[in-house]
Amino acid sequence: MKEEIRHRRLYAFYHSKVLNALMIVIIVGIFLMGYYKSYLLPVICSATGFLLFIGYTAWLWIKKPQKIMINNWLSDISGSFTLYFLIVTALKAENQWWYIFPIVCAVLILFLCMINPKGDKTFIITP
Repeated sequence: MKEEIRHRRLYAFYHSKVLNALMIVIIVGIFLMGYYKSYLLPVICSATGFLLFIGYTAWLWIKKPQKIMINNWLSDISGSFTLYFLIVTALKAENQWWYIFPIVCAVLILFLCMINPKGDKTFIITP
């Protein structure tokens, strides 16, 4: 069954490969705050990722490109990272492995997305 997309630019925004990779980087930076118990380097990493996120979002909505690269698998993983972050934050986990595990997984996931781009699709926003 073919899915009807009502707002193509919003769909591209949610499934954008760049934005989802930046979201994973931001969450990992926040996890580093909990692991290191220090705020300088993780805040710089998260703030840089957030500024890149804002810049790409502005480019997507103001410049209105004709097509962008999307990856549904990375979009699902990004949502899982966000949910995991919310759970660990709510539990106030003291064990360092709650913070190490998502960092290692993020490195592996981003590495796999770089070397194996078969999940990537060029999505045409304005047909």
